[in-house]
Amino acid sequence: MTHHAYVYAGPKEEGIEASYVFCERELGLTRSAGSDITLFDHELLSVEEARRIGTFAAQAPVQGDKKAIIIAAGRLFHEAQNSFLKLFEEPPQGTTLILVVPAYGMLVPTLRSRLMRLEGEVAVEAGVSVLVNEFLNASKTEREKIVTRIVNAAKSEKDTDKQRARLEAIALVHGLTTFFYEAQKNLQGKEKEDIQILLQELDTFMPILHERSPALKLIFEHLLLVLPEKVGK
Repeated sequence: MTHHAYVYAGPKEEGIEASYVFCERELGLTRSAGSDITLFDHELLSVEEARRIGTFAAQAPVQGDKKAIIIAAGRLFHEAQNSFLKLFEEPPQGTTLILVVPAYGMLVPTLRSRLMRLEGEVAVEAGVSVLVNEFLNASKTEREKIVTRIVNAAKSEKDTDKQRARLEAIALVHGLTTFFYEAQKNLQGKEKEDIQILLQELDTFMPILHERSPALKLIFEHLLLVLPEKVGK
């Protein structure tokens, strides 16, 4: 028996494809025109759009008695997540919801508790991304330059530049989380404890990065202080 609400954390294209495959295999739905699989794809999903999706979810299936809604979002404001709570807890009969996001940690606990991880989900990174690798190998001064570039871009008057910078900040923090999660598996004693504390802080920052106006400067200034200096070297 299938659950009614799922989450895929990883690259958007892979998540959407995995969602379609799941709908075809588990629900017997097809991705053809006029089917009962609907995709909402947003770089930034606002509370208004979340409400619109909720209204759409209340509609009856086009064919049969089942439908699926795939919601892919690069960023998801807390207000939008809170708006989804009732929908993801008790969707209309016959409705399956799949949320595709870059990182599991971006979800608020109340929404996360309503979701099952989608079968076939893969890690966001098979290796460390170029940006994360550059950051880890950089000197303290070079890291400060990377942070300054992202923070300044996030203040741009151009919304596209601003959103791109925020997505870059999210990717960097998520990449660092992935790297240190793998690294701590091979450590012992105080070294492992220090990395586990760092991971707790990174996990705390991820939801904040998805707020409407995240304090990027404060977050990264703190990370510059607590991150080990010779990790990538």
